[in-house]
Amino acid sequence: MNSTKKHSEWDDDNQLMSQINITPMVDVMLVLLIIFMVAAPMLTQGVNVDLPDADAPQIRQQVEPVVISIKKNGDLYIR
Repeated sequence: MNSTKKHSEWDDDNQLMSQINITPMVDVMLVLLIIFMVAAPMLTQGVNVDLPDADAPQIRQQVEPVVISIKKNGDLYIR
């Protein structure tokens, strides 16, 4: 009588095999990639908003800059 041995998680020496099947993980990653590729262009669309015109005047400063000079001998000049 011929009996065929089915593949199981146990090897010939009755020790647990330490190999992990990554095919389901690859399938899930590919599905997620496709979902993100389809959803990404939808996220870039926005709503047009009519912004009001700004009527604020420019702020002008009439302050002259302060010039500080230090000479080699240590004299300090402020203008």
